[in-house]
Amino acid sequence: MMTRLTSDMIKDLPDSITAIDRMLMRTCSMDLRHLACRAAGMPITDFSDYKAVSVPITSGLGTISGFSQSTAKTASDMGLKSTIASVPDVNGFAEALNSNADVILMADDERFMSFGTASGRYADNSYCTAAGYVTALESAAGGLGSEEVLILGAGKVGSIMATLVADAGCDILLADVDLFKAQKVASSLEKTSVTSNIRDAIASHRLILNASPAPIDNSLITDGAVISTPGVPYPIDKNTEDRATVIFDPLAIGTAVMIAQCLSFSIEKGV
Repeated sequence: MMTRLTSDMIKDLPDSITAIDRMLMRTCSMDLRHLACRAAGMPITDFSDYKAVSVPITSGLGTISGFSQSTAKTASDMGLKSTIASVPDVNGFAEALNSNADVILMADDERFMSFGTASGRYADNSYCTAAGYVTALESAAGGLGSEEVLILGAGKVGSIMATLVADAGCDILLADVDLFKAQKVASSLEKTSVTSNIRDAIASHRLILNASPAPIDNSLITDGAVISTPGVPYPIDKNTEDRATVIFDPLAIGTAVMIAQCLSFSIEKGV
């Protein structure tokens, strides 16, 4: 799968969706379904009339144990009727279509996507993960725009985060050890500066979007910081959790926004 999650990272997710809802309620004052709808730009929607099917994919490095179960559980927690295809790959996709699925979830080494059968459009995990965590930061911080937002990492998810935050009119500091990569992303954005001095950037910012796989020096994080971090492995220690607001999960938030965005395409089309 694209992010190369390991089975250890998600092994408890099917049993911990309720814990994710509690975390989101505590940090963002909304549950996973509400966050997903907001990030997808749609009204809070009852999804109980919709069906999602997760299709295991065996190409490339193959399936990750528990992945399909975790994505199916996320869909179920959002209120959808949810199941896992009994066979993988193209046969599984055909099975999902034949079962009248509204959303089909699948991932290989390069891409994790959800396909909306009514609209014929798909939602991509990179964009939806970025949108979910930007929305979570905005809610947890009580809005963005009053202070500069630090984005760690100028890769695929980090660059999308930067675009979303810039579109909201916020000042941004984009930090990456590869300064050229950060400058390339920032060149098309307003109110965006760059740095390769990640230590100073962390120490001087309260609002942080972490899209980097590199570990964070937790001693640099300021008291009262708000950290929205989809990056794996989890970069925050227990002491820092007591001093900062942290929004994190390895899979469910991005998956939930993908599902909501797919269904928003169908609703827009009136199907």
